[in-house]
Amino acid sequence: MKYTRELTAAVLSPIAVYIIGWSHAYVFDATVALIAALALYEFLILGRRKGYEVPIALCIAIMLFIVAAFVLEPISVEMGVFVALLVIPASYVFSRRALDDALPSSAIAVLATLYVGMLGGSLIRLRNDFPERIGPKLVFFLLLVVWLGDAGAYYVGKHFGRHALSPRISPKKTIEGGIGGIVVAVITAIVICSTFFREFPMVHAVIAGVILSIAGVIGDLAESMWKRSAEVKDSGTLIPGHGGFLDRFDSIFFTTPILYVYWVLIQNGFSSFRIMSA
Repeated sequence: MKYTRELTAAVLSPIAVYIIGWSHAYVFDATVALIAALALYEFLILGRRKGYEVPIALCIAIMLFIVAAFVLEPISVEMGVFVALLVIPASYVFSRRALDDALPSSAIAVLATLYVGMLGGSLIRLRNDFPERIGPKLVFFLLLVVWLGDAGAYYVGKHFGRHALSPRISPKKTIEGGIGGIVVAVITAIVICSTFFREFPMVHAVIAGVILSIAGVIGDLAESMWKRSAEVKDSGTLIPGHGGFLDRFDSIFFTTPILYVYWVLIQNGFSSFRIMSA
C-alpha cells in the first residue's frame, strides 16, 4: 500500500500522545517495557541470522529486570547490569552450545540486553524523574525532534541527496539529507519551546535539536550496520511501513540518555554530571 507508513503513524500517534502525556506512569512504563522486549527480540534474531545461538527468553527476562530497576526503588540499575554480565555468560558455561561460537554469541547476547535495557529504561526515567509535567514534555520533545528530523532527512535526501553519508553502511543516506534533518529538527525544537514547552530555554532547545539530530543518525546507522551484517533490510515487520520495533526506536534509544543528561546539566547550571541517581 502506497501510504502505509503515513497511515500507521496516523493511527498510532493519538495512542502514543495519550500514553506519554496523560496516562498513569505505570502504563507508560509497561508500554516502554513491551517495546523494549520486542526490540530486543528483533536484535537477538539478527544474531541468530548470523548463525549464533543466543538465549532469547533469558535475555528478555534480564532486560525486563533492568527496565524494572529504572522503575522500582528497591532494585538498583547496577544490579540489573551485574545480572546481565554474570548470568548470560554463565548460561553458556552450562549449555551444550559449540565452543567455537561462545565468544561472539555471548557478546551479542550481553550487548543486546544491555543496549536495549539501559537505553530503553532511560526513557522511563526521562518521563518520571522531573516534576510539574516536565517529563512528558521532554519525551514529546525527544520524539518530535528525532522523528521529524528523521522524516526531514528522508524527504530532503530523496529529492536533493547527491553525496552519500555512509555508503558502506547505508548507501541511501546522504549528506544533504542529514543537513535537512538537522534543519527540520532545529525548527521543530524552536516550535516546541515556543508553544507547550516554554520551560526549555530557546538557545538550549536549538543546541539540543542539533545534538539529537546528529545522535539520532548515528543510532540509526549503528542499527543499519548490524542489519547489514545480518544481511536483512529490516529488523522486523511488526509496524506496517516502518519495519520492526528496533527500526523505529533505534534512534530514540540512542538519544534518550543524551537529552536526559543535557536537561540535568541545564537544571544544575552545567555544574554536575550526576544523573539518574537513586
